[in-house]
Amino acid sequence: MEAINHRGISHSKTCPVWQLAKSSLEDYVGSALWDFSYPRAPPSCWVPPPHGFYKINVDGASSNLENSSSIGVVIRDSFGQVVAAVRKPLQACFTAEITEVMALEQGVLLAQEIQLSRVIFESDSLNAIQAVKDKASGSNYGHIVQGILQVSESFETCCFKLLSRNFNSVAHELALLARRSGTQHLWIGVTPPCVTSFIQADLM
Repeated sequence: MEAINHRGISHSKTCPVWQLAKSSLEDYVGSALWDFSYPRAPPSCWVPPPHGFYKINVDGASSNLENSSSIGVVIRDSFGQVVAAVRKPLQACFTAEITEVMALEQGVLLAQEIQLSRVIFESDSLNAIQAVKDKASGSNYGHIVQGILQVSESFETCCFKLLSRNFNSVAHELALLARRSGTQHLWIGVTPPCVTSFIQADLM
């Protein structure tokens, strides 16, 4: 995970007044930047990324009853506008854990395909996020994790974050629609009509 840091301010003066001013300025600058190094309180809604970044939400859906798996991905900018989205049924029924990792892989590949450079990936699967952060190459989906890590090196800034399932509704709905329809669909530069209400709800 790559953090955004601010450059320290130095000055030859050491008087208390200067130290106080220096400390206050650093506190202000630090609070104004998006820092991925430290854990933050869980958001109470979906939060757009900082200016210049893109947020990629992914989700997977598996059903043993229907013997199928599918994934959904949505990419949005700092205004919450959809840049790209995809719904995709998978060729076989996978476990929920593997499906979530495959959804994350699809998100990484889509972001690379449309040439984004500063990206934040979010999934509601703790196992998927932890597998990438731990570089879990020894698992039964280690080859997928390695592929994700390899592609992520092509981004200028990239991080992977856990998101509450309650705030991942757009990607979740796309995954469900892919499973129900059995068809793949890619949207570039337009909002998928099937999730318009979910997109609007996130911006409220």
